[in-house]
Amino acid sequence: MSVNDSVNRIVTGSGVILAGTFIGMLLDIITKKVLTSHLAPADFGTYSLALTVISITGAFATLGLNEGVPRYIAFFRGKHEEQKVHELIISAMIMGLIAGLISVLVSPSLFHALAGNGFDAQGKVLSVVKILIFAVPFTILLNLTVAIYRGFDRTSVNMYFYNIIRPVSLLGFATIAVFIKASLKGVVFADLLSMIFTFSIMSVYFIRRPPVKHKAKQERKIQFSDTTRQLIRYSFPLLITATLLNIMSWIDTIMLGYFKSAETVGIYNAVYPLVGFLSLVVSSVGFVYVPITSRLWGQNETAPLGSIYAVMTKWCFLLTFPLFALIFVYPEYFITKLYGAQYVSGATSLRILALGFITNSYFGFNYHTLLASGDSDFLMKCSVASAGINVALNFMLIPEYGMIGAAVGTAVSFVSIEVLMTLRAWRKQNMHPFTSMYRKLTFIVILMVGAMLAARNAHLLTGALWEYVAFIVGYFLIVNHAKILDNTEMEMIGEIRKNFRYRISLRIPETFKTLTS
Repeated sequence: MSVNDSVNRIVTGSGVILAGTFIGMLLDIITKKVLTSHLAPADFGTYSLALTVISITGAFATLGLNEGVPRYIAFFRGKHEEQKVHELIISAMIMGLIAGLISVLVSPSLFHALAGNGFDAQGKVLSVVKILIFAVPFTILLNLTVAIYRGFDRTSVNMYFYNIIRPVSLLGFATIAVFIKASLKGVVFADLLSMIFTFSIMSVYFIRRPPVKHKAKQERKIQFSDTTRQLIRYSFPLLITATLLNIMSWIDTIMLGYFKSAETVGIYNAVYPLVGFLSLVVSSVGFVYVPITSRLWGQNETAPLGSIYAVMTKWCFLLTFPLFALIFVYPEYFITKLYGAQYVSGATSLRILALGFITNSYFGFNYHTLLASGDSDFLMKCSVASAGINVALNFMLIPEYGMIGAAVGTAVSFVSIEVLMTLRAWRKQNMHPFTSMYRKLTFIVILMVGAMLAARNAHLLTGALWEYVAFIVGYFLIVNHAKILDNTEMEMIGEIRKNFRYRISLRIPETFKTLTS
């Protein structure tokens, strides 16, 4: 597979994922609006805490297989070892089902032991957990089914079920619960029914549009050979990695709550989610990038990988930078428009966090490249080091500097893990994104941000809408004039446009026709 073909498939597939992510986020906002209009703040808080418990339980019970399965399916497909693919699918589903059933039995008791004498002394959260826990086996099997399709390059399945069917069904069931004026437990049952409904639709889809072609379904026997052990050995470090990265996302809140006031925690938690948008493009593209590059590893066609890594990193950073620049230069504007003037004291923290999170886009697909190459052990070590740096800096900085200290700790820890992964990809695989054009782009964006900051400090910029539009237009004009994208890349973009239009006009309607026929 050539560089052009690989990039075309990655971008075309990730465009659908990105669109689905935005749709899912919008539906989530609408659902929360419906629920908060019905539930009292205390009940909604109880529901949110229970969802957090269920999310943590589901993350552990998935065992890291949601990342390991697509990598190994794609890898063995590249090696044309179809029987190993069958074993991976069957063993992953069995392990997921067993882990889900164990979670149903263990999680409520464990939560009661940890929180029963603390913030949930009255057992309100536990009563909700006891209902929602039955969604965990369905969630795990749904995750693994999406992961299986992902291994076969059918990444748009994630959009259909996680970004459309699941949130639409949740909104529908939640609206019915609100309409009949159900209690908190009624709303919780609506959530559970939504997951069961989504899993049922997925089961129908799996039967009608299986990931494995019919001619490849000759031998299906349950076995746990070295292939399964290899999958477990690869996936377990990814479970640790995901857990530690999740810890980094809420350790700031815990330590701010310990050292500072609830008001400080509230302001920090309001601005923190904004920087998540800086990783949206990379995460969407990465969802498609991993199975495609894993298959190249399996075929031993590693020559194009360095170019794919460099091209995709440049494109993702080029698209993400305008949002970073606006957040970094006008943090007060974003905060005031979204939350009101009372949250504007979080502007400096937002700037610091933005500097940390933009490195995810700038260094690009280091994590995904290491994931595809099978280097999960190193990813675990990186996450351990980064989490340790985060905790240490928080202890040192939060007592004196509050939310600014928390932002510095988080930013430094994220930068450190990006640098470590980039160095690893360079030293082990001889891959990096820093071509001459990428270095030129780096110089351009630094000059543009510096010029904007200088103009703003000189009161030449006011934050008017026309300034944002002028900046974005000017940015892309400069990029075009500097020829950051060469002729080959422009040809790739032309082919991508054709394929993307094909997917929108044909593939999505065909899928819904399959579901309804």
